Amino acid sequence: MGKTVRNEFSWGVIEWLAGADVGNSDELSLARMLLKPGAANDLHSHGNCEESVYVVSGTIECITDGSSVTLAAGDNTVVARSAKHVLRNVGSEPAELMLSYSSAEREFSLADGDA
Repeated sequence: MGKTVRNEFSWGVIEWLAGADVGNSDELSLARMLLKPGAANDLHSHGNCEESVYVVSGTIECITDGSSVTLAAGDNTVVARSAKHVLRNVGSEPAELMLSYSSAEREFSLADGDA
């Protein structure tokens, strides 16, 4: 298994598997996210890329620019470039997600207001 970059937050963990930070991709990023029950990541956007969210296990709500979709294991959604969004675990168990981005050097900006 190759190198990973692990980031821990109060809401869960992101393990970066591919991308510029990991040093193994010039064109995409791939991450595994573990989201605690009832927790949500920070409202944010990616100005230079789309984000694909695939649910491995658990149930999450993806709120994007005022629209909400509930996703369970096997479901996927794509967040448009620059869209403000947040991922919230609405289940009683930890949620495992696979996140992919259309850039190896994705931009990340915390956002004000609502998703």
